[in-house]
Amino acid sequence: MKNVMLKSTKALITDKKKRYLLQLRDNARCYYPDHWGLFGGHLNKNETFLKAVRREVKEETGLVIKVRRKIFEVKFKTIGLKKKRKLIYFECIVENKLNVYLTEGQKYGFFYFKDLKKLKMIPLDFVAISAHHNNINNVSLSY
Repeated sequence: MKNVMLKSTKALITDKKKRYLLQLRDNARCYYPDHWGLFGGHLNKNETFLKAVRREVKEETGLVIKVRRKIFEVKFKTIGLKKKRKLIYFECIVENKLNVYLTEGQKYGFFYFKDLKKLKMIPLDFVAISAHHNNINNVSLSY
C-alpha cells in the first residue's frame, strides 16, 4: 500500500495593529472543534501550497491575499492512522479591504499575541504564530 501524504496549508494574517486573524472552529466534524485557529485547509489534487492557501482564505473569508513568505513547515505521522501529514504556514497580506465574510467556523476575531494564551487554540497554529511573532522564519520540523 502506498503511503498517503495529506497536505494542508494555513495563513498568518495580521491587521495594521499587528493582531492575528483567527477563526473559532465549528463544534463538530473537524479537527480541534471549538478551538481558535488560522484559516486554511487541504490541497486539491495537483494544487500547490501557494495556490491552496490563497484559495482557502478566499473561500473561508472573502479576502484576497498575497503570500509574503513561508514561516513554518511540519511533517508528521498521524497517530493510529497510516497517513503522513505535511502542513505549511505562510505569512500573508490582504490585498483587498480587510472585511471578513465568514463562510466556515463559528466566528472570527483579531487578537494580540499576548492574548492568545487565554484562548483554546490549535497547538500547531500557536507554534507557528509564536515563530512569526518572534521573527523566526522558515522553520521545518519532522516527527
